[in-house]
Amino acid sequence: MKKPLLTFSDCPYCLDENIRNTLIEISDNNGSPFLLMPERIVKKKKMGHRIIFVVLKDKKKKILLVKKQSETNKVLWEFPCYGVVYAGESAIGTAYKELKKHFYIDSITIKEITTLPYLHNDIYVSATIFLAEPFLGTFQYNPETIADAMFVDKEEFNGLLNFDPEMFDPIITWANRANWLYK
Repeated sequence: MKKPLLTFSDCPYCLDENIRNTLIEISDNNGSPFLLMPERIVKKKKMGHRIIFVVLKDKKKKILLVKKQSETNKVLWEFPCYGVVYAGESAIGTAYKELKKHFYIDSITIKEITTLPYLHNDIYVSATIFLAEPFLGTFQYNPETIADAMFVDKEEFNGLLNFDPEMFDPIITWANRANWLYK
């Protein structure tokens, strides 16, 4: 005789979406999730977790760089989308969610470039970088989250990088050196 499947009322994956979206999967040294914790604790205790970055290209192969709305004085040009992967989410699902939230894009081809360990805001994370291309629609961004945006080709980007490398989030310069941005 088979025993009935037990369910646990305190299992975070069984919680409703609003509660689950406040929990982050803590990663082990291999980047695999092993524990769920509230986001505020993860950031306060600087625990490893998964994040995503999205590189968005237009039909001319120019990449989008943005300045996010920030209350701090140090505002850098960065990839258009960054997001924390919440409990039960896939990295690619987070990438699509962030594109929709910041740029109202809900239909685009996304492919994974790489996943690597990365030091982000003094926390070691597992960062997955995605490429979304080609963007063919009318470009618009959410002014509540994005302060400024520009599409740049390889020559423009290298000129800006030579002029002031400090104006970019370090992951952008690293991705450029790895030749992931303009291939």
